[in-house]
Amino acid sequence: MKNFILLFTTIIIMTSCNSQTDLETLKFDSDISSIVTDTTIFEKDENIRYSFVGYVTTNIDNFKYGDVNLSKLEIKDNVKSSLIKYTSNLSIYVNNFKNNKLSGLIIKIENENEGKNLLSYMKTKLGKPLLQNIYNKDNHIQSKYLWDDKKKNQLVYITQNTEYYNNDKNSFISTEVTILKRGLKLTPDKGNNPESIKKILDENPNAFDVLEMLKSRFY
Repeated sequence: MKNFILLFTTIIIMTSCNSQTDLETLKFDSDISSIVTDTTIFEKDENIRYSFVGYVTTNIDNFKYGDVNLSKLEIKDNVKSSLIKYTSNLSIYVNNFKNNKLSGLIIKIENENEGKNLLSYMKTKLGKPLLQNIYNKDNHIQSKYLWDDKKKNQLVYITQNTEYYNNDKNSFISTEVTILKRGLKLTPDKGNNPESIKKILDENPNAFDVLEMLKSRFY
């Protein structure tokens, strides 16, 4: 009887793990409606940095990336009247809300170990970054990495920062992983002067390429 219970428990654990969506297996330009249109998990979102539309969730227990499992986590600043809150979340970006074709994703990880594990996994998979800026001094980290992965047609941009809370008595390393389809371009705000946009493009025809924008963060 004990062996049966142990076997049954093992099956439940394996089933739970297998039910996770592996973000690494998602293909750009594929229809991911079956994942993102579950309104009990996702809300519609727009990323102002990249002018992308997509979906966001804090219920990241349902996801993993490769062999790195993700878990829901919220860290609050307990200082009186403080509104600071750090929450792990996942944003999945699409071409539009009708076709829901994948163009990228951003994983915000406030679990320090999970963030370190995912960075380590990416380094193993992708090799030497195109650009990197590593700062790690006096127990403070502020680092960033950029890969131009032509093999998988993706850009991978990872940042890690030490965050402090509870009057700087506590800290943790926050990780943000951005994975985007290569070749994406930013859409200039409609309020911009067309002549100004033209001047920018005359000086640099690739000025609105996402890759160029990410590169600029290292200079």
